[in-house]
Amino acid sequence: MKLAADLQLRSVQVRYLHPDGQEERCSLEDAAEVAFENCGAVRRIPHRADQAHTPSTHWSSTTNRMIECESYLESVWMTLLDFNPEVSGFSGQPMQLFGVDDRGSWKATPDLFVRRLDGSATIMEVKNPARLADAKVKATAERVAACCAVAGWGYELVGEPPGRQRTINVLALAGYRREMVGVSHYRAQLLSLAGEPVQLVSFTAEPLVARAVVLHLCWTGELTVDLTRPLEDTSLVQATAASSGAGARR
Repeated sequence: MKLAADLQLRSVQVRYLHPDGQEERCSLEDAAEVAFENCGAVRRIPHRADQAHTPSTHWSSTTNRMIECESYLESVWMTLLDFNPEVSGFSGQPMQLFGVDDRGSWKATPDLFVRRLDGSATIMEVKNPARLADAKVKATAERVAACCAVAGWGYELVGEPPGRQRTINVLALAGYRREMVGVSHYRAQLLSLAGEPVQLVSFTAEPLVARAVVLHLCWTGELTVDLTRPLEDTSLVQATAASSGAGARR
């Protein structure tokens, strides 16, 4: 996101919780050294009758823990982060920013903190697409983006994920993201049979069992499949070069 030219940060404090629950505050510069991907939510997400969004918890296959999320859209983005092999960890609402700038005082609680394998980090704000152009949303985004620039983090303001069919397919594969009994028995067999593109379940004598295992291997990245088209039993899958007994992605 392009920073507002007229925005001048004067001071910013960061409040967060250690994984053990202890509250800490630090400067924005010191926050650059904090592993926010391991921190819990810094505030309680409200639950009330008739609210428009749908708070829940998301089990992350990347971090092997439950992460609170404020909306279904946020949980979709968490699933996409779990599927991304470049992501090493992420957390939901792990910090509150208290700032003062030339426009006044403010506070913000970013939605997601994402850490990648190369050590880089990004803050993601997930908003209803209908609100992306709201003045309040844009003002907060400019301020948080300015904070990210100081801390050396990236910043993304997102609505619906791009690639609707790919998102649908990743959400379907997420149902098979947990390691299953029998995967170790079938993994080597299925990967060897899929050295060349083959249909998703037609290349084994036990298609009902193989289907679940194949979809799990598509999630881990040991098998590849075209996610831009509907995922069907006739979809072509193929073993990846990185495939191994331990799994390519997780």
